[in-house]
Amino acid sequence: MPAVTKTSRTSSRLRLRRRRERADLRRSEIITAALTVFAKHGFANTRAEDVAEQAGIAKGTLYLYFDSKEAIYEAALEYAMTQLRELVSERLQSATTAAERMRVFVGTRMEFWSAQGELYQMIMTVGREKHQKKRTAKIIRESVDQINLLLREGIERGELRERPVEMVGWAVMDLIRGMNERRVDGAQPTTIAQDAEFITGIALSYFR
Repeated sequence: MPAVTKTSRTSSRLRLRRRRERADLRRSEIITAALTVFAKHGFANTRAEDVAEQAGIAKGTLYLYFDSKEAIYEAALEYAMTQLRELVSERLQSATTAAERMRVFVGTRMEFWSAQGELYQMIMTVGREKHQKKRTAKIIRESVDQINLLLREGIERGELRERPVEMVGWAVMDLIRGMNERRVDGAQPTTIAQDAEFITGIALSYFR
């Protein structure tokens, strides 16, 4: 039996990494294709073969990466949430005061989902289904925690008066979601900047 050398181990690790990178790329391509098809036909009317066709792969190949349409939806949702987290984090770096950070947080989320209107509508529909409610609640809880963190940071820096933040976090999130839905439906008369300013003013007034 030939000896396993350092070079062969390195080569094996490199091949494994390349296979993983190719698999990650293919998953990304499938998710992108799924978002296109979901936006066009809606989640309920989309078939797995529609996604496979859009991705340019065989239906059997699709099932090597996702075992169901619901699994594709969950991966697409996580993909979108990761993009949103990174975008919010990046923009918050240039915001200093509590008001600026809240305005950036709210405005970025609204801008992101406005650009992803079809996906947002799908999330609002599928996310309310019984088997998805726990996942949806977890995502909303994470967002509320982010809002609460921004508020606590403002309190620690002495910009905001010491007060409980939990209810404010939920109120801000409810306002964001409501305005997002109306905007996606074409029924929100104000701009994203105006909405962000309004929500920020309402939230911070509680701490003054």
